Amino acid sequence: MTRGSSLWPWLLQRVSGLFLSAGVIVHFWMLHGGGGPPVYDQVAARIVSPCWASFYTLLLAALIYHGLNGAWAVFLDFNTTSSAKSTFKGTLYAIGVFTFTAGVVVLVGFIP
Repeated sequence: MTRGSSLWPWLLQRVSGLFLSAGVIVHFWMLHGGGGPPVYDQVAARIVSPCWASFYTLLLAALIYHGLNGAWAVFLDFNTTSSAKSTFKGTLYAIGVFTFTAGVVVLVGFIP
């Protein structure tokens, strides 16, 4: 790692990747493992549960972090100016906040 870099983004990238691997398997098993196509009422009934709502919120957060942190790592390989890095980092933060907020609004919309 370069000077000034941190172990945390590297470690969180691996942890989020492991959680995403397990979470996607659980998601697909619950959605498609019941035999037959998923029905809106079944999905809505499951999301109302605090456990499933928390699971999907964490899955959303891990997905956004993993994707945007990966994009940031790729961007760093281009060795750009500090102003370009600041602009790109701000853009990634804005995308992350907007996407997470939109996802949580959709999840909360299922709660009666």
